[in-house]
Amino acid sequence: MSNVYQSWASEGCKIHYVSNSPWQVYPAIDEFLQDNHFPKGSIHLRPVSTQGLLLGRPGQHKYESIVAIIKDFPQRKFVLIGDSGEFDPELYARIYHEYPDQIAKIFIHDVTSERAMHADRQGASRSDLIYQGVKRLMSSSSNLRRSNTSSEAMDVFVHRDIPKEQQMALDPRIPVKTKLEQFEHRMTNVSLGMRHGVFSVFTLASQLLLVIADDS
Repeated sequence: MSNVYQSWASEGCKIHYVSNSPWQVYPAIDEFLQDNHFPKGSIHLRPVSTQGLLLGRPGQHKYESIVAIIKDFPQRKFVLIGDSGEFDPELYARIYHEYPDQIAKIFIHDVTSERAMHADRQGASRSDLIYQGVKRLMSSSSNLRRSNTSSEAMDVFVHRDIPKEQQMALDPRIPVKTKLEQFEHRMTNVSLGMRHGVFSVFTLASQLLLVIADDS
């Protein structure tokens, strides 16, 4: 990622590092940036206070810091870079709609979908094992022996005093919205109302250079 930042800095871009990390970790962050050859830039970390810990909203410091930078440099265009792990997409969308003329690009590093697909596969496997286990249990249960098949017994069990949503979640035969689909739906919602080409999701840092090159 540092090579992307270095490339932008060589073109005259100014870098602002904004994080929700507390100021106490500044030495470690500064050392990390230097060791990994990130270009120099301003660093904006979160002040720690009891009130902030108790009443602070997630991402509020990052939002306020970015807005302050935008207001300090009203003549500049900004590229916002974050990841999908927390609130960056929603936060950047909010900033875009408040300052659309100053936000040139929003890049979100996809750290979610690969893990989501892995979780979906594990979840499907667990659901299938649970389903098969319950079928075996129900087929041997005396109060359900009147059913012609174990599948019918399972149907009796599933449709008794269980909400419909939970039935769908427990029954692997019924397709449910996966975590990957939820991620894609989230990204689509976040980008609603933005100019074409402003919002991008990336997995490799090299993709950022290609996007910027295509736009130049």
